[in-house]
Amino acid sequence: MTGDFAMIFGSIRIDTKAGCVVTHRDSYLMRALTVVSVRRPLFAGGLVFGAGLAGFGLAFGDLLYPGEIAAAILLGIAALGIGWETGQLKLLSRDLRGTDLSGVIWGRYGRLNTVRREIVDAIRASDHADDPSETRAREAGS
Repeated sequence: MTGDFAMIFGSIRIDTKAGCVVTHRDSYLMRALTVVSVRRPLFAGGLVFGAGLAGFGLAFGDLLYPGEIAAAILLGIAALGIGWETGQLKLLSRDLRGTDLSGVIWGRYGRLNTVRREIVDAIRASDHADDPSETRAREAGS
Protein backbone atom coordinates (compact mmCIF):
# COMPACT_ATOMS: atom_id res chain seq x y z
CA MET A 1 0.00 0.00 0.00
CA THR A 2 1.50 3.28 -1.07
CA GLY A 3 -0.61 6.39 -0.81
CA ASP A 4 0.30 9.76 -2.30
CA PHE A 5 -1.69 12.75 -1.12
CA ALA A 6 -1.47 16.37 -2.26
CA MET A 7 -2.37 18.92 0.39
CA ILE A 8 -2.78 22.69 0.56
CA PHE A 9 0.87 23.19 1.58
CA GLY A 10 3.10 20.20 1.07
CA SER A 11 2.55 16.59 0.25
CA ILE A 12 2.64 13.30 2.08
CA ARG A 13 3.26 9.77 0.90
CA ILE A 14 2.91 6.56 2.90
CA ASP A 15 5.39 3.93 1.75
CA THR A 16 4.67 0.69 3.58
CA LYS A 17 7.34 -1.26 1.71
CA ALA A 18 10.07 1.06 2.98
CA GLY A 19 8.27 1.54 6.30
CA CYS A 20 8.29 5.32 6.15
CA VAL A 21 6.13 8.39 5.77
CA VAL A 22 7.56 10.89 3.29
CA THR A 23 6.52 14.54 3.49
CA HIS A 24 7.55 17.41 1.22
CA ARG A 25 10.50 18.14 3.55
CA ASP A 26 11.34 15.05 5.59
CA SER A 27 11.01 11.30 5.78
CA TYR A 28 9.97 9.54 8.98
CA LEU A 29 10.41 5.88 9.81
CA MET A 30 7.01 4.61 10.88
CA ARG A 31 8.44 2.71 13.84
CA ALA A 32 9.94 5.97 15.19
CA LEU A 33 6.70 8.00 15.00
CA THR A 34 5.20 8.53 18.44
CA VAL A 35 2.40 11.00 17.66
CA VAL A 36 0.34 11.51 14.52
CA SER A 37 -2.20 14.24 15.20
CA VAL A 38 -4.60 16.45 13.26
CA ARG A 39 -5.71 19.81 14.63
CA ARG A 40 -7.72 22.83 13.51
CA PRO A 41 -5.34 25.65 14.46
CA LEU A 42 -7.20 28.38 12.54
CA PHE A 43 -10.64 27.64 14.00
CA ALA A 44 -10.26 29.80 17.13
CA GLY A 45 -9.12 32.77 15.04
CA GLY A 46 -11.95 32.26 12.56
CA LEU A 47 -14.44 32.05 15.41
CA VAL A 48 -13.18 35.28 16.98
CA PHE A 49 -13.12 37.07 13.62
CA GLY A 50 -16.61 35.85 12.72
CA ALA A 51 -18.02 36.79 16.14
CA GLY A 52 -16.34 40.20 15.89
CA LEU A 53 -17.94 40.87 12.53
CA ALA A 54 -21.32 39.71 13.84
CA GLY A 55 -20.95 42.02 16.85
CA PHE A 56 -19.93 44.88 14.58
CA GLY A 57 -22.97 44.26 12.39
CA LEU A 58 -25.30 44.22 15.39
CA ALA A 59 -23.78 47.33 16.95
CA PHE A 60 -23.69 49.43 13.79
CA GLY A 61 -26.42 47.76 11.70
CA ASP A 62 -28.51 50.92 11.69
CA LEU A 63 -25.62 52.89 10.13
CA LEU A 64 -24.51 50.33 7.54
CA TYR A 65 -25.78 49.91 4.01
CA PRO A 66 -27.39 46.54 3.20
CA GLY A 67 -24.40 45.59 1.06
CA GLU A 68 -22.02 46.27 3.95
CA ILE A 69 -24.13 44.13 6.29
CA ALA A 70 -24.15 41.33 3.73
CA ALA A 71 -20.37 41.63 3.28
CA ALA A 72 -19.82 41.42 7.06
CA ILE A 73 -22.05 38.35 7.29
CA LEU A 74 -20.34 36.64 4.33
CA LEU A 75 -16.84 37.43 5.65
CA GLY A 76 -17.78 36.04 9.06
CA ILE A 77 -19.17 32.83 7.53
CA ALA A 78 -16.09 32.51 5.31
CA ALA A 79 -13.76 32.93 8.32
CA LEU A 80 -15.64 30.24 10.22
CA GLY A 81 -15.63 27.92 7.19
CA ILE A 82 -11.92 28.36 6.54
CA GLY A 83 -11.12 27.82 10.21
CA TRP A 84 -13.26 24.67 10.31
CA GLU A 85 -11.96 23.13 7.07
CA THR A 86 -8.25 23.93 7.42
CA GLY A 87 -6.28 21.33 9.30
CA GLN A 88 -2.72 20.62 10.30
CA LEU A 89 -1.22 17.12 10.38
CA LYS A 90 1.72 16.88 12.73
CA LEU A 91 4.17 13.99 12.83
CA LEU A 92 6.28 13.73 15.96
CA SER A 93 9.12 11.32 16.44
CA ARG A 94 10.61 10.32 19.78
CA ASP A 95 14.03 10.90 18.23
CA LEU A 96 13.20 14.53 17.47
CA ARG A 97 11.47 15.46 20.73
CA GLY A 98 12.34 19.02 21.75
CA THR A 99 13.49 20.08 18.27
CA ASP A 100 11.83 22.05 15.50
CA LEU A 101 11.92 19.06 13.16
CA SER A 102 8.35 17.87 13.41
CA GLY A 103 6.52 17.33 10.17
CA VAL A 104 3.60 19.65 9.53
CA ILE A 105 1.29 19.31 6.56
CA TRP A 106 -1.58 21.73 5.93
CA GLY A 107 -4.74 20.66 4.13
CA ARG A 108 -8.45 19.99 4.50
CA TYR A 109 -9.19 18.65 7.96
CA GLY A 110 -11.26 15.69 6.79
CA ARG A 111 -8.64 14.55 4.28
CA LEU A 112 -5.82 14.94 6.82
CA ASN A 113 -7.78 12.90 9.35
CA THR A 114 -8.13 10.13 6.75
CA VAL A 115 -4.38 10.26 6.09
CA ARG A 116 -3.74 10.14 9.85
CA ARG A 117 -5.83 6.96 10.14
CA GLU A 118 -3.98 5.40 7.19
CA ILE A 119 -0.60 6.19 8.80
CA VAL A 120 -1.71 4.64 12.10
CA ASP A 121 -3.02 1.55 10.26
CA ALA A 122 0.30 1.23 8.40
CA ILE A 123 2.22 1.57 11.70
CA ARG A 124 0.06 -1.12 13.28
CA ALA A 125 0.51 -3.41 10.28
CA SER A 126 4.29 -2.96 10.33
CA ASP A 127 4.38 -3.53 14.10
CA HIS A 128 2.44 -6.80 13.70
CA ALA A 129 4.68 -7.90 10.83
CA ASP A 130 7.83 -7.20 12.90
CA ASP A 131 6.58 -8.88 16.08
CA PRO A 132 7.98 -12.44 16.19
CA SER A 133 5.51 -13.54 18.90
CA GLU A 134 2.64 -12.63 16.55
CA THR A 135 4.20 -14.73 13.80
CA ARG A 136 4.70 -17.70 16.13
CA ALA A 137 1.12 -17.40 17.43
CA ARG A 138 -0.22 -17.39 13.87
CA GLU A 139 1.93 -20.38 12.89
CA ALA A 140 0.87 -22.30 16.03
CA GLY A 141 -2.79 -21.63 15.24
CA SER A 142 -2.44 -22.96 11.69
